Amino acid sequence: EVDSDASSELDSTTSSVIETDEMSVHFLELGNKYTGDCTLIKVGDTEVLIDAGSRKDSAPTITSYVNQYCTDGKLEYVIATHAHQDHIAGFVGNNNQGIFDVYRIGTLIDFPREGVSTQIYNNYETKRSSIIAKGTKHYTALQWWKEEKGLTRSIEIADGITMNVLYQKSYEVDASEENDYSVCVMFSQGENHYLFTGDLEEKGEASLVEKNKL
Repeated sequence: EVDSDASSELDSTTSSVIETDEMSVHFLELGNKYTGDCTLIKVGDTEVLIDAGSRKDSAPTITSYVNQYCTDGKLEYVIATHAHQDHIAGFVGNNNQGIFDVYRIGTLIDFPREGVSTQIYNNYETKRSSIIAKGTKHYTALQWWKEEKGLTRSIEIADGITMNVLYQKSYEVDASEENDYSVCVMFSQGENHYLFTGDLEEKGEASLVEKNKL
């Protein structure tokens, strides 16, 4: 369901928005010529950020937009789908301006496996360790799916709205494409379901369909 009043007020070069009564989904442009992913999901007082591309200098653009909706300086959930620059560079940022620097992160969910050893991924690991030391809870999608450490696959983040971590086989086996390590989640509100799959490729999508009730 699209809220035409809300979407008409937004600069089309900045974002687009899908709204329901208690949930809004924001797809961000990232302040430079490069493509990348960053999605803000606002559910009541809870903010979920999925990815933060496209380059390190995208972080101020992301922060400026997110601050319109996150007023307490805390992102309750952050999901990093996979280790490519156009999905994680904004978490790192420049000069301590990355998303991991600017916000308190309640829970970080990220990819169980990766096949890269780039500088941006190494920087991501360093920043991730820093926020964990400050109190962020960190889980991989596989830990979440296996319901380790008292986790449940589906959690209610607001009345009638659930966040569901899904399973696909490359959480546990090598993939030929880095994209196929992508974390997959679905948000459900009644009969409305919002599926986020990072950059999952065709084989990964087949696994997603096979292993989950979609």
